[in-house]
Amino acid sequence: MAAEAAEFSPEYAALVHLINSRLSAGPLDIQILPDASFLLESTLGEIINNTLGVPKAALARAFLTARRIFFKYLDNLTENAQVILDSTSIILLFDPEHITAANARKRICLAHRTLPQPEQAKRLKEELWFNKFLVTSKLKRHNKSPTLWFHRKWLIENFHTVEGALSPKWAEYEVEEVILISAEHHPKNYYAWDYMRWVIKSRPGLDPRSSQGMNMQISHLMQKWCMAHTSDSSGWSFLAWMLLLHPNPDPRVSQNLQANTGAEVLDFALMMNLKNLSLWKFLQEILGFTNSEIIHDVRFEYLMNLSEMRGNLPPGSTLQVFARKSLIAIGEYEAI
Repeated sequence: MAAEAAEFSPEYAALVHLINSRLSAGPLDIQILPDASFLLESTLGEIINNTLGVPKAALARAFLTARRIFFKYLDNLTENAQVILDSTSIILLFDPEHITAANARKRICLAHRTLPQPEQAKRLKEELWFNKFLVTSKLKRHNKSPTLWFHRKWLIENFHTVEGALSPKWAEYEVEEVILISAEHHPKNYYAWDYMRWVIKSRPGLDPRSSQGMNMQISHLMQKWCMAHTSDSSGWSFLAWMLLLHPNPDPRVSQNLQANTGAEVLDFALMMNLKNLSLWKFLQEILGFTNSEIIHDVRFEYLMNLSEMRGNLPPGSTLQVFARKSLIAIGEYEAI
C-alpha cells in the first residue's frame, strides 16, 4: 500500500511516515506554512524541534490522495486497518471536522477489542497521542474542533477499563498536558473547557475516594493558571465551578479554600491594578453571595473595593457599571 500511496502522491507518503515515526514519542506541534521552501530542506514536510512543518500545498495534495485511498478501502475497514489509520491521519490533519474519518478510527479501536490486551492498550495510547497532537496544536480549527474533543472523550469512556491503557494519574495528565495547553494556545476554548468539566465529573476508572484530593489539587492549579491568564473568562468560570459545585464533604474545608482563593486573587488584582472584568466577576461569584463566617473578612474587603470602584472609576466605564450593579445585586441578596 505504501508503494501505491507514493505513486499517487509523494506528499502523502512523506507525511504518513513523519506522523507514524512520532507515535507515542512525546510532544509534537504543527505549523502549516504557506511557503516553506526557504525554511525546510524538504518541500514535503519536516520535523524540527518537535514541530512538524507542512507546506500548505503539500498538505492539500496529500489530502486528495488520502481521501481517495480512504474511500477505496473503507468498506473493508478491519482488513485494512493500518491503511485507514494512515489515510485518516492526513484527512483529519487537513480537515478536523471530517466526521466519517473520525468514526472510521473509532471502528478500528472497537475492532481491537477482540485482540490481546497489550494490543488494545497500544492502539488506545497511539490514538490518544494522535488526538493530542491535533487538539493541542496552535491551529485554531484543530484546537477548537468539537469532533476531535468528542473523539477523545469517546476513547476514554469506552477504553478506560483496558489494562495498561491509562495511568492512575490520567485525569491529572489530561488537565495539565492536554486541556490547559490547548486553552493557552487559544483562549476561551469552549470545547476544551467542556471536556475538562466532563473529566472532573466523570473520572471513568478512578477511585471515587480520590476525588476530593484531586479537586483540591486542580483548584490550586487552576488558580495559578487563571492568575497567569487574567483575561480568559473561561478559566475563571471553570475555577468558580470547581469551588462552588464540587465542595469538600467538610464544609469548613470548602469555605477555607473559597476564602483563601478569593483573598489571594483579590490581593493580586489590587497589587497589579487589574481591570479584567472576568476576574472581578469571578470574585463576585465566590465572595458576593455567601453568609459564611469563614469568608466574612475577605468578602468585606471585596465589597469595600467594589464601593471604591463605583465611586472612583469614570462613570459609565465597564468596571464602574459592573461595580454598581454588583453592589445592588449583593444588597438584594442580603435583604432576603
